[in-house]
Order: sequence, then structure tokens, then C-alpha cells
Amino acid sequence: MPAHPQPPASSPPPDEASSGLDLAQTRSLLRVIVEAMPNAVVLVDAAGSIQIANSRALRLFGYQVGELDGLDLDRLLPERFRSGHASARSVFMRHPGTREMGAGRELFGLRKDGVEIPIEVGLDVLRTPPLTFVLASVYDATERREALRTADQATALAQSIIDGAPFAIVATDLDGRILEVSPAATSMLGQARADLIGRKPYSLRRSAHSRAVRTIAFDGKAAPRRADCCREVRKRVDDGDIDQREWTLRKSDGQQLPIDLAISGLRHRDGRLAGFIGIATDISERKRVQAAMRHMAEHDALTGLPNRMLMRDRLSGAIARARRTGTQVGVLLIDLDHFKHVNDSLGHHVGDRLLVVAARRLSQSVRAYDTVARMGGDEFVIVLPDLAARRDAVEIADKLVEHLSVPMEVDGHALPVSPSIGVCLFPDDGDDADLLIMNADTAMYVAKEAGRRRAVEFTPQMATAASERWALERALRLALEVHSFRIHYQPQVCLRTRRVVGAEALLRWPQDECSYLSPTHFIPVAEQTGLIAAIGEWVMRTACAEIGSIRHQLPPDFRLSVNLSPRQLTLSKLPALVAESLALSGLAAEQLELEITETSLLQDDIVHLIEDLRATGVGIAIDDFGTGFSSLSRVTRLPIDCLKIDRSFVRDIDRDPSQAAVMAAIVAIGHRLGIRTIAEGIETQAQLQATAMQGCGCGQGFWFSRAVPASQLVQTIARIEET
Repeated sequence: MPAHPQPPASSPPPDEASSGLDLAQTRSLLRVIVEAMPNAVVLVDAAGSIQIANSRALRLFGYQVGELDGLDLDRLLPERFRSGHASARSVFMRHPGTREMGAGRELFGLRKDGVEIPIEVGLDVLRTPPLTFVLASVYDATERREALRTADQATALAQSIIDGAPFAIVATDLDGRILEVSPAATSMLGQARADLIGRKPYSLRRSAHSRAVRTIAFDGKAAPRRADCCREVRKRVDDGDIDQREWTLRKSDGQQLPIDLAISGLRHRDGRLAGFIGIATDISERKRVQAAMRHMAEHDALTGLPNRMLMRDRLSGAIARARRTGTQVGVLLIDLDHFKHVNDSLGHHVGDRLLVVAARRLSQSVRAYDTVARMGGDEFVIVLPDLAARRDAVEIADKLVEHLSVPMEVDGHALPVSPSIGVCLFPDDGDDADLLIMNADTAMYVAKEAGRRRAVEFTPQMATAASERWALERALRLALEVHSFRIHYQPQVCLRTRRVVGAEALLRWPQDECSYLSPTHFIPVAEQTGLIAAIGEWVMRTACAEIGSIRHQLPPDFRLSVNLSPRQLTLSKLPALVAESLALSGLAAEQLELEITETSLLQDDIVHLIEDLRATGVGIAIDDFGTGFSSLSRVTRLPIDCLKIDRSFVRDIDRDPSQAAVMAAIVAIGHRLGIRTIAEGIETQAQLQATAMQGCGCGQGFWFSRAVPASQLVQTIARIEET
């Protein structure tokens, strides 16, 4: 702060001011002016002596009124500033003018109590002839310094946050030139900060694979539709929104990186848009997880093939393309024959391995752009797009039959599994994915019924039959729900004594008061749909209950025969069902005989099941004996009580010696093994006599009686025994 100034050469001599105010008046006027000033003001004479200090200056430096008058100005400065201040004052007095001190640098004042305070000083020359003064306006810089310090700290904190942020930050002007980038951004972009500042590093274009995902190309080249994309982002930001979506970052080295990019506005204090700031996050790991989850959702976990959902999507796409190109699309529905036997005999782990091998063989047998999918269980679907003719699909299906029929090596087993294939094509056999799959499924069932190991083309007649089968299935479910089924009982008669020894429970389905639907019509549908298990359980419970209610009116050695379906033989709860049905009906175990078909003996675990059933005390009969392919050695090892001779051997027994010979052989086997024999389907006197002549023990058929309701069974038995 300058002191002891020399009067400038331009100042008028004292005697030239004689016409103005006197010195006292001048001082008084200056004091009024200085006191009125809004900040701390000190008036110093040329010698550096304080002449006037207003009340704000007194408060700032901690003095009372009058204490600063005549005091040397150096008393208001810390010791370390005084020598420098004297030199600066001398220079200032030689070249007086307006200047500031302390602004932008460290300058401190000294309070009366010795406390230093940061100050800034503005100096002005004030001439009041004959005297020259320096007017020092003093500003307390404490708050400003604190604000600057706080701002510096905030700036440092913001910079540290930016530098340490795990996401990329890029700030640009309105033209897209980069103003600043974070370290994470330079790492993500693969370029140094110096190479990015001032450049237009990106252009925007829509990605070819998705309308919702854009591509940022960090190569400085203009990209198609760049202006459209920029306008889209600019409009959102102008509206005060944040434009956030997924993008694909194409770096200068060609590498592509999926990112999540949020773009917002950089604005002037008046709110005008000054530029953009983008915050980008690498989402490649998230994309990898999403892709893995999508793959899991769209592919079969066991075989890795597309599942039903993805297959249907691809089929719909192939149909849409075929509509445009005039080509055809083939759909093959494949079911593995005898797969259940593999599961039942060798275990599900072998069955799973077989499915994997079959899936690989299917994939190797078709074109690279065909879709092989697993529908579930042992069913597969193949979508054949862009076919020129129907025969192309048929040829592929025939080739698959050949390839899949070659035994598959699984865990040391050569498994002879063949396919049944249904073939249909768009547009001839259906115009949408669901209908094509349904019709291919229908043709596949026809292939099964035709003997398996073959491919069958869909025909409109199959659709009619399938519609009837589905209608029958719905009716079966309803009949089971509302208890529409009935059970009739066909007596079994001892051919030697003509006494009734039992009756077979036969399922009947009334259609009206006078007619019944033949079991040969609805039982196959019940077996295909799995309803046969529920129906069989109902038959077991109901037959035992009905016969149990009249058991005291029946012959003492009367035996009820109930058929078991192959599906029921797979149920672990079957022995418990039998025991419960007997307990509720009041029948003794020896009064119940369970009939199983001869083909059921092929199941490997049938021995354990028969042993479990025999443990309950019930009898076991082999139904339709002679028509299957069971081994006689297996029959001899099972605890069987009765062989029921199929009606096909009874029909011509009185005219065909070969049929009589078969009958005699079966009867001889039964006698040797101590097993009873019952001939089914005796309808004439001649058949009865021929059957009895071969030594068969019992028989049943229309010759004795048709099957009758339980309410008529007692009277029917009496009539048979009286004739």
C-alpha cells in the first residue's frame, strides 16, 4: 500500500488553491464521503499516514474511533509484507493510477488483536489541492477465499470422481467435438486423451441386426443416416430428457463393444444448450449373461437342440419367407420307437444318452440351415425351409428312417431304436406353424399304427380321423369325470361241471339307452392319451365294490377277473391300489384275479411286479395267451395262476386241426405247470365240445352268456347252471 507519496509534477502549487475550500472544510467533506462508502475505506496521505478511516474499516481491523488517525499504514500489514509494501508504495507514487492489490494472490491485513485476515485492496489517487491522498478500498476476502477454496475442493473432488469413475464420460460441444474425456473413456475407446480432444470421434448409424440398437463408429468416418440419429438425440436432449439406450461401439481397431449410453445436455447459465455429455457403461458381460439365458430359454438342456419355442419361431419365419418366394416348407415330426422300453429296462440315464446320440444323428442327416428341435420326451421336429417340391421332404424323411434305424451304441449297448415320422408341407398341408405341427403329429401316429419304422405323409383324411380321435378323447375325459362308464360281467364256466367259477369285468361306455361304444374303438385312444391309467383305476375300485356288495349271493369259489393295461403295470402304486380296493369291498384276496396281456411279459421288471401283486394274495392270469411273443421260459418262472386262450384259437377249432393242435399244446403246458386254462370266445355248441375235448378247464363266451350288469349277475349264473 503506497505511503509518503511525492507530489506529482502535474499537481498545482498550494497558492493556486486559495480560491477553494479551506483545509478544515476539505477534511470534513472527505470524512463525510469516506464514511458514506459501502466498504472499508482508509484515506492515506503522501507520507503513508492514515488521515481518515470509516467505521467499516475500524470494524474490519478491530479499532475504535480515532485509534487509526495518524497511525502509519504499515501497522495494518503483517511484518512480512511491510518491506515489500514500502517499495511498491514508492513506485505507485511515482506513477499513480487506479490499481488492485491482492486479487488472485495472497495478501493479508493485520487486526489490532494480531489476527491476520485475507484482504484485497483497490487504490485510487485523490487530489484535493494543495494535498494529494491515496484512497484505499479494503475488501475482506475471507468469504471469497473460502468460496474459492470450496470451489477448488469441489473441482478436485469432481475431477477425482471423473478420473475414478468405472464408466466412460465424454463431453462434447454442439458440433460433437470432444471437450473432455475420463480415463475410463480413453480405455474404452482405445485412444489417448490427446488424440481425442477437439475431434469428432463418432458417427451414429443404425445397426443392421436391430432397429433398437445403434452403432457408434469411432473411426471419424461419416456413417449412413448419421444426421437422422443426431437429430433424434438432439431433440430429446433439447426437451430436457436424457437419451439412454443400448449401442454397439465400433472402435478404430474394428472391435465391437456393446455399451449402455446416456446422453444429456451441457448448458450455459441461461439454460441454452452448450454441448453434450455422454456416460457409457460396458455391458458386454451383461450381454453375455443375457445371451446365455436366452440360449437356455430357447434350447433343450439335454441335447442342446432348439426347443419347441425356438422351433416354432423359426418355422413361422420359414413360412413367411416361403410366401414371398413361392417355395415350400417341410415339417417332420419324429418319435423314437420302443424308447420307453429302453428307459424301463436300462434306466433313464441310458435313455438320456440315447436321446443325445439320436439328436446328433438327426443333425448330421439334414442341411446346415435346417432346424432340428426337441419337442420333449423322445419327440423331435425338423423344419425344412426353401423346398422346391414335396418329394424333397419325403426323401429326407426316408433317409432319416434309414439312418436312425441303425443300432445306436450307448454305454456298451447296441440299441435298436427306429423312428416313426410324420411328414407335412406348407402350403399344401397347413398355412401356419401350429397347424403344420399338428398335422405332422397326426401323420406320425399313423406311422406308429402302420407298424412303426417308417415315414408317412399327411393326408386330409388323417385330419378327419385325428379330429374324431380328439373329440373322442374329450368325451373320454368327460365320461371319466361324470362317471358315465359302466362295468358288465361275463361269467366263466367250468366245462366239466358247468358251474360258474367266476366272471371277467368288462368296461362298457353307454351312448344311449340301447347302445354301447365298443372298447376296441375307445381303448386305443385311452392308451394313447394316458387316460387308460385313470380308467383302469376306476374299473378296479368299482368292480371290487360291485362284486363285494353281492358276494354273499355268489358261489363260494367265485373269482372276479380284472384286466390291467400295460400302462397300469408301470405304476408303483398298483399293489397298494389292489389292497385298498379289496379292503373297501370286503372281498378276500383269493377272490380277485388280475389279467395282464402276454406282451406285457416283455417288460424286464414284470417279474418283480407280479411277485409284489402275488404277495397281496391275488391271482395272476395271462390274457390272450398264444398271440404274443413271450418266452415260454419266462412263463415258467412267473407265479401265474391261469392262461386265457385267445379267441382266435377257438373260432375255428371245430374245423381247423391246426387250431385244435395249438389249443391242445397250451392246455398241456397249463397241466404240466399246474396252471388253469380258460378259453375265450366260445359262441357255438361245436366250439364248446371241441374245446372241452382238448382238455381245457374253463370257458367264457356268448354260448354261456353275454356280459351283464352286476344287478343281473346272480340270475345269469343261476340260469347257466340250470341248463
